[in-house]
Amino acid sequence: MTPRALAAILKARLRAERRTILYACAAALVLGFAQPRGAAGLIFLCSLFGIVMALAQDPGRYPHLDRCEQSAPLFGRELARAKALVPCVAAVLAICGYSAARLLAGAGDAGVTFVAATAAAVATTLVALSATIRTGPSRALYVVLAGSAGACAYVLAIVAGSIPGELAFCAVVSFSALRQYGEALARYDPV
Repeated sequence: MTPRALAAILKARLRAERRTILYACAAALVLGFAQPRGAAGLIFLCSLFGIVMALAQDPGRYPHLDRCEQSAPLFGRELARAKALVPCVAAVLAICGYSAARLLAGAGDAGVTFVAATAAAVATTLVALSATIRTGPSRALYVVLAGSAGACAYVLAIVAGSIPGELAFCAVVSFSALRQYGEALARYDPV
């Protein structure tokens, strides 16, 4: 995939979800001022937002974008990477709003909180993306798995106090989830 195609898909999908992203960034900013310590609220809020943004990538929600992407000369794996980048960028934007509020409030651990929350939100979002191409109980299962990934990241980062452990866990989960999503899209669209 060319960088231009990736940027075009990212720009079009982010533009379509701009209000949701703005509301999530505002909620994260308010949470950053209201909760001066700890990353628990941020991890849960941004993981939940990542799940919502991943489910917003459902085929058929924006038919004009779906038709454009299907007519582009992209493989399923390339399209999976481009569509996965959209909710991940949206979640990271919300985390940036929270971190900015924490820095303005004078919190000294804003950097560590940013890293822990970003890893958890990306892993949760990528697992939830597989729910977008499924229906029924399997869709619900992927949403539960995404929530479980966020909960495990929280336990590793906050309860166990192991940021490297959380980063390793989230890297493995993110890689396997993106790989599975790409293979599923390639199976549905074997171009």
